[in-house]
Amino acid sequence: MRSLALASMVAALTVVSGASLAQTVAPAAPPGPMARARYSLPWNLRPAIAPNLVRMDVAVAFQSAATSTATLLTGGGRPFAALPDLGLYGRLGVVTHAPDQADGRQALVNPLLFALWTPQLAPGWRLPVFLGVTVPVGAGSDSSPAQRATFASGVYTRQAMDNALFAADYLTVMGGAGVMWMGHGLTAQAEFTVLQLTRVWGETVNADASRTNFTTGAHVGYQLVPWLTVSVEAHYQRWLSDPAAVVAAAPAGNPLRRDQFTVGGGLRGNFAVGSALLRPGVAFFAPTGGFMNATDYRIVQFDLAVPL
Repeated sequence: MRSLALASMVAALTVVSGASLAQTVAPAAPPGPMARARYSLPWNLRPAIAPNLVRMDVAVAFQSAATSTATLLTGGGRPFAALPDLGLYGRLGVVTHAPDQADGRQALVNPLLFALWTPQLAPGWRLPVFLGVTVPVGAGSDSSPAQRATFASGVYTRQAMDNALFAADYLTVMGGAGVMWMGHGLTAQAEFTVLQLTRVWGETVNADASRTNFTTGAHVGYQLVPWLTVSVEAHYQRWLSDPAAVVAAAPAGNPLRRDQFTVGGGLRGNFAVGSALLRPGVAFFAPTGGFMNATDYRIVQFDLAVPL
């Protein structure tokens, strides 16, 4: 009897231990879509976590003499299961420009192809690295002055943070990096980008064979409740080279095109739909100086991001 009881106890312990081990090694269930809402997605900065993503955002710029819009569609994701922090993306778009007392026009932007590598350095910390290139086919090298002005209007409509998309006749290679921390409902991130523009055609209308640009920005967001995030964001752009337009403006007492600085913020919703997360948002931005301030730019941005 004692042997039977001992054998029963050993068998029971084996079953319990096996169940505990199974629970230990069993893979955790994948997080639901609302887990992605803990990250405050920036407005004009790059994501610091490489997502599977479809996104459309529309910036509407009101200024003293015109109204412009820039509509961008971004899509892509992580193509390699073995590299979950690497994302490959493409961006297309259209810009419209309506000067006061004149007919409006529209133009396609330069397509952008880019990669994001966002490794986790430590719990809550990531180091996003960016590399991209544009294809200079947006405005066309032989387009009219009005059409080229429409194309260029997207620069300030996007707060001078996406210059390469609106650089007619220039192929642009760009790279940058940043840092992000996320925890306790708070997201804080910053980034910088260097853009090297090389003229591929349009010598008769563009005096610069090459241009070098620099952008940087910071974003802070807080998840007030699971379905609502509030954020603030700042952007700064500066020409590192001396483009003809900047040099020509300075002697006339107008050094306002060298750099731009804008600040603003907005609200973003977080709504789970099946396995997807709908993240609609609206934000407002204004300049603090430079050409944008001199011409009374005020920008409203509407955004719908769908991380999958």
